[in-house]
Amino acid sequence: MMWVDLLLWVVYVLLAVAAGLAVWSGVHGLRCRQKTKEPTRGVPSAAIGWGAALLLVLTLLLTFLLGSTEPLLINGQWYKDSFWLRLTDMFIWTAAVMLLVAVVGVVIGATGAARATGAAKTTKATGD
Repeated sequence: MMWVDLLLWVVYVLLAVAAGLAVWSGVHGLRCRQKTKEPTRGVPSAAIGWGAALLLVLTLLLTFLLGSTEPLLINGQWYKDSFWLRLTDMFIWTAAVMLLVAVVGVVIGATGAARATGAAKTTKATGD
């Protein structure tokens, strides 16, 4: 049992370090960002950053409120704590939503890059 306890403490410490670094990185990014609202090289990075942060917070809140509280039978035991059931649903659905948003962003970025370089016009003209 000693190794399991040690492993759990290592996981707790790594989780705390990761959470601390995430908070520090967010605060540092906001403090060091230029205060202008002008797009940087045509990209509204400030708006994208704030939009992503707002989307994350709203998604976390909405998925927690809509999370299932239906008891689960796992390894012969019923888990009925509604808070932890909702929290688990929140993380699962938030990860799925953010992954979908990231994929959509990549697709939009890729098509925008193709238009900016003129590759889309060349492809249409040659019929490829």
